Order: sequence, then C-alpha cells, then structure tokens
Amino acid sequence: MRTFTLPLFASWLPSSSSPAFFELSPREAELSLASKQISTGLSVGANIVLPNSARWPDMVSRGSYPRVSPSYDALIEVATEEDVQLVVSVAARYDIPFLVVTGAHGWTKSLNRLQGGIQINMRKLNSIALNSNGKTATIGGGTLQWETIRALFAKNKIAVTGLCECVSVIGPLLGGGHSYLQSQFGFASDNLVSARIILANGTLVEASSTENADLFWALRGAGHNFGVVTSFVVKVYDIPTNDQWTLYSFIYKGDQLEALFDQVNELDAPNATRPSRLITTGVLARVPFLDANPVFIYHVVIEGTESDLEPWAAPFKALSPISTTLSRDINYVELYTTTGNNLDSAVCKRNENILGSGVTLPKWDNAGLRKAYNIFSNMTADPRFKSSAVLFENYGMNGVQKIDPRSSAVAVEERMHPVLSTPIIWYEGDSEANHATAYTYASKIRDALYEGVIQANGKRHTYVNYAIGDEPKQEVYGYEDWRWEKLTGLKRTWDPMNRFRFYNPIVYEEEMNDDGR
Repeated sequence: MRTFTLPLFASWLPSSSSPAFFELSPREAELSLASKQISTGLSVGANIVLPNSARWPDMVSRGSYPRVSPSYDALIEVATEEDVQLVVSVAARYDIPFLVVTGAHGWTKSLNRLQGGIQINMRKLNSIALNSNGKTATIGGGTLQWETIRALFAKNKIAVTGLCECVSVIGPLLGGGHSYLQSQFGFASDNLVSARIILANGTLVEASSTENADLFWALRGAGHNFGVVTSFVVKVYDIPTNDQWTLYSFIYKGDQLEALFDQVNELDAPNATRPSRLITTGVLARVPFLDANPVFIYHVVIEGTESDLEPWAAPFKALSPISTTLSRDINYVELYTTTGNNLDSAVCKRNENILGSGVTLPKWDNAGLRKAYNIFSNMTADPRFKSSAVLFENYGMNGVQKIDPRSSAVAVEERMHPVLSTPIIWYEGDSEANHATAYTYASKIRDALYEGVIQANGKRHTYVNYAIGDEPKQEVYGYEDWRWEKLTGLKRTWDPMNRFRFYNPIVYEEEMNDDGR
C-alpha cells in the first residue's frame, strides 16, 4: 500500500495558498476522495506520477506528439492486475476519464478527446510465459512486441504479432493485427485464445470461445472499446529447423510505378497461387542521392532460401530497378531490422508528429497511385515534410481468409482486401498551420488511393489501427448491418457508460443517447 503526505493529485485539490476557510466544491470533494482511494490502495510496485515530476515528459511522450496530445492530471503506473481494477473502479465511481497506454504509438486524433483525466500506464504488466502445452503463451497487457518476439524466439517459438517492434502486443491485436505471419496463421486476433479483462466498473472477467463468448467476439477487431486487457493467451508456433528468411530489396524510379504495381496486383489476383510464406511490402520516399524525385523501395521476402524466393523475385528484377540488394539467412528477429520496422526505425520515433491515414484496398489502382505520387512529390518538396513516406503493404491473405469472417469483430472488408497503404507524414513542432497542411496532404493522398474503389462504385474501408480518426465509423468497423447492430449492442451491454471511448470509438460521448450510428 502506498501513502502520500503531500497533496495527491495536485490539479484536483485546492492549492496550499488557499485561505483556511476555503471549502471544496462538490466536484473537488469527489476528486479528493478519488485521489485518496487510489493512492492508498495501490500495490507497492505502483507509482503515481504528477505533472511536476521529472519523469512526466517522458511518460506522456508519444510517437504522434504534439499533434496527438491527450492531457492528464495524473499518471498511474500500475504494477498488478488489482491496481488496474482499483484505478478503473475509482475512475468509474467518480466519473474520471482515463486512457490506457503501453507503447504510445496510436496516431488517431480521437485520442485528443481526453483532456484532463488519468493515464493508466501498463508497462509494468510486462511478462511472457510459454505455457506447458508448448502451443500457447501468456502475455502481460503491458508487453511490447520486441520483448515478445525475442522471448519466444529464445524458446524456438513465434507468435502472430504486429508489424513494428515498439508498439504493444495487445494494441494491434485488438484491432485485428496485420503481421508478417498472417498468410500462414491469420491475423493476430485470430490467434487469441483467451483474455483477462477489466471492465468499465472494475470487474475482472475472462473471455474466450467458451466463456463470455460475445465479449470475446468483440475483443477481436473492436477490443479498444470494451475494457483493459491485463493478460492474454495466444497461439504459438514452432520455428522450423534451419529456418531462414531471404529478402530482395529493389528501388524503382517514379516512372516505373505502373509496371511495379501491375506486378504486385498479379500476386494477389483472384486466381493467383501466392505462397503463404511470401511477403511484399515497400515505401515511397525521397532518397536524394539516388534520384531528384521520390522513389519506391520495395521488398520481396520469403520464409525460405534464395532458390525459394527466386521465382517470385524474377518478375521484379525484370522491371530493371535502379538498385537491387539481396539479404540471405535472416532469422525472424532480424527480419524486423531488415524491413525497417525495428526499434530504431523512423516509425518508432517519438515526438515527431507522425500522422498516418490508412487505406485498405481490393487492389492497386494505377491512376490513383499516380495521382498520390504527384501529391506526395509536391508535399515532400516542402522541407517541413521532406522525411515523409507512403507505405505499400501486401502480406498475403491465405491464412486470413481461412477464418470465418463472422467469427470476430474484424470487418469483412479487412479480411477480404489484400492491400494496405498509408501516407506517413513526419514534421516538427506544434504549429496549427503545419498541422492543417499535413492533414490536407493526408486527405488528398488518401482520396487519390481510393479513386479506383469509388470509380467501381465500392465503399471506402480503413484498418482500425491505421485510422486517422475522422472516418465514418462503418468505414472502420464494417458496413454489414448485422455486424454494426451486434457491435453497438455489445457496447451497451459491456460498457453502458462508454468509459472506453477515446480510441476510434464505436460510440462518441455526444452520441450516448442514440444507437451509435
């Protein structure tokens, strides 16, 4: 138990200079009680961090800061599951908003709706244990991906986790979870076996296919809306003997766009026979020493040898890239570095305003891509945005599409469409003009990428973990009426007061009196 002699949550109490006859307002009295109940009930390993602490700037920093800046009156560094229960239950009792944070790399601007409240920092709930059956692992809700990848690799195991080492394991999973392994084993959420969840009133429940199955359904695809996952069990897989990955990295000039993406589309055509161990992914970026215009850096990767990769790389070689690099005998841990998704990568930096705006597509549309390329070229000619990029991701869908799309809250569009593309805009500072310009560029690139879908009378879809936060909700969570009715019904059942409403919410605060549409 932790006790404090100084005022606990400074912004919730009168200052020491207040007159002796100062009386607390009813709300201040409630917040005073809340602060005392939290501080006296926390475990020995937990901490309360206040804005005047030297640790505060680091604890509240984000990959997307200052563009995304939820504000807090206090930060609670929980150390046990019971700590989470305590903080959530007290917050619910006194109507104090809170945000649960582990990796701090979510970029949706809906997070800015939290202005004054508690950050529940999960990093001390950091654990990975291989279970005795050798087929599952139990992971703490505060664990990052790089920790999980390395811990399991040391035991000759892998699990389906997200794509960047610096983010949490549970965060991407709750939205579906794209992965290098998805074509073999499905999304990260498809590999969830069970979870321990703190509900909005502080109650602890377990969810699995046999216990609270409706909540389990919602966790896999829309889980950010339903509770705090303190630990969870996922499937793990053996790493084959002498396992290795092989990667070709090609660089193409801008005038090779159409030929490049025609080839990528062939890999994911309806009758294609793409192997489950094949990955294709790349970026559009400026590399001034290679070309005055933006170039495409494109990876063709396989879990296998050079001879396994060669038939799939050959068509990309035939396009005459301006640079070709072959990397052999890469293990799974090293793959994150080779593909630019490790801890030192640009996507893992903090405090650089990372602005992402995801697009999910049935295929690449060359006319839209060309338009997006031209917008990107103009944007990155501006020194403010010169380090920006556009992601092009095709991880394969074999394992993903083996899963019944009705079995989880992952939108059917995310399960059916093989293409992910995301403008990633980096810039410095907190200028409103720069923020506005960045949002405008992101919107223009996104609209261009969707052009083929709109011309085919289709509907736009955005992966929930890549959403920018201004999309219509069905664009993120799916258009099927039954799916939306089930999601909103479960939200009313499991979080009727809408405590979990800051990460691309199903229901915004101002919609509490309607059906969430």
